Amino acid sequence: MAAEIIEFPERRPQDRLVFSVAQLEAMVREVERVAADDPEAGLDRLLAATERIGQQLVDLADLLLDEVTRLQAQSAFESLAEKIAETRETFDQLGGRKST
Repeated sequence: MAAEIIEFPERRPQDRLVFSVAQLEAMVREVERVAADDPEAGLDRLLAATERIGQQLVDLADLLLDEVTRLQAQSAFESLAEKIAETRETFDQLGGRKST
């Protein structure tokens, strides 16, 4: 039995960019849908989606920006993640969190 080596095409940076943008678009559609359906009940889902969008933007920054600017973007989104955590904590303390 002869073994055949299969070579898979290398993923180019453009492929990663297209994939990342597509994921970002899907996340934005999810946020729009949740916000339209019931924003109060979906707050936790909206915050989680915001976190995922932030991470996706950091991934895109890695593909598009120089090192200094990429690090600035990463720092900004880390700050956003901290603010989201504070928002969740405040909402929990107010007793307003609903299960989703």
